[in-house]
Amino acid sequence: MYRLFVLANLVLCCAPAWASAEIITGADAGGGPHVKVFSGDTGSELGSFFAYSRSFTGGVRVATGDVNGDGTADIITGPGAGAGPHVKVFDGLSGGELSSFFAFDPGFTGGIFVGGGDVDNDSFDDIITGADMGAAPHVKVFSGQTGAELDSFFAYTPSFTGGVRVAAGDVNDDGFDDIITGSGPGGGPHVKVFSSQTGAELHSFFAYDPGFTGGVYVGGGDVDNDGFADIITGAGAGVGPHVKVFSGQTGAELHSFFAYDAAFTGGVRVATGDINGDGFADIVTGAGPLDGTGPSPGPHVKVFDGQTGAELQSFFAYGRTFQGGVFVGAGNVAVPEPSSLLLLCVGGACCLAVWRRRTRFSR
Repeated sequence: MYRLFVLANLVLCCAPAWASAEIITGADAGGGPHVKVFSGDTGSELGSFFAYSRSFTGGVRVATGDVNGDGTADIITGPGAGAGPHVKVFDGLSGGELSSFFAFDPGFTGGIFVGGGDVDNDSFDDIITGADMGAAPHVKVFSGQTGAELDSFFAYTPSFTGGVRVAAGDVNDDGFDDIITGSGPGGGPHVKVFSSQTGAELHSFFAYDPGFTGGVYVGGGDVDNDGFADIITGAGAGVGPHVKVFSGQTGAELHSFFAYDAAFTGGVRVATGDINGDGFADIVTGAGPLDGTGPSPGPHVKVFDGQTGAELQSFFAYGRTFQGGVFVGAGNVAVPEPSSLLLLCVGGACCLAVWRRRTRFSR
């Protein structure tokens, strides 16, 4: 909706304009729990902080979601192996800590994966967690508004202890973000989607050869702008950095490509966000750790256009010699969505600009 304000010969017209999502990164094992925020427009670093003690070297996993309902995505973090399943949420505007809790038994130190999405349609994004290796494939969902536990289930057979990766997206277009899971190492590249309303299984398929047991990373976003969130997958360690996109509506394969050199076998992490502000979700990838074979991409982050598959951005989130890998997320953490498109007219002259609020993270 447009709003027109007229005062004498001053005319101000305000209309919504899509803002580019920012790119969030988390250093994997060996790099400390270092989170960074990069501009979706330019790729420049906007800020960084350590989500946990600087001495912790198990890495940090990242996701985004508007947990406090202020119109700006917040940053959700979970530690890698070596620490308890400590989830934190940081305000997307101020960088302040909004929430801090243990998603599972504090004695579990296998690591935790995190995601964000509004599973109960209350306008507050909720926090989705998945236990990593060493525990059953336990998924839990916590209310962004109250912190209460909303859901708890095993995505795969409870005897499987390879871990479960999590993401969210409204795959069936019912207004509720659904829960997307991917199995960790030891099982086939099994992807599932669960209805957040009923818990029913909406999709179940193998993203790659069922014989591949390196695990699969998952993301969710509407790359074709058909109103249904699509399912993004990244192959785990042991094969090339193969990314695929499957239609949330039909399950058909929409995209298939290698994000890095096909000889690299350290795995590829995935996320989505509208990085170029065209209304279509784009695909964000982060290279996994060096696994001893093939070329090393370092902490290499790339962005691919959701419509065309063209490479939009390519940069190193940390020092190029860091071989631990990088986790990725995306969201409007520094720019409320939508931003304001301003048309200012004085006399016969007009000026068009996009007004955005930005923040800096520094810890």
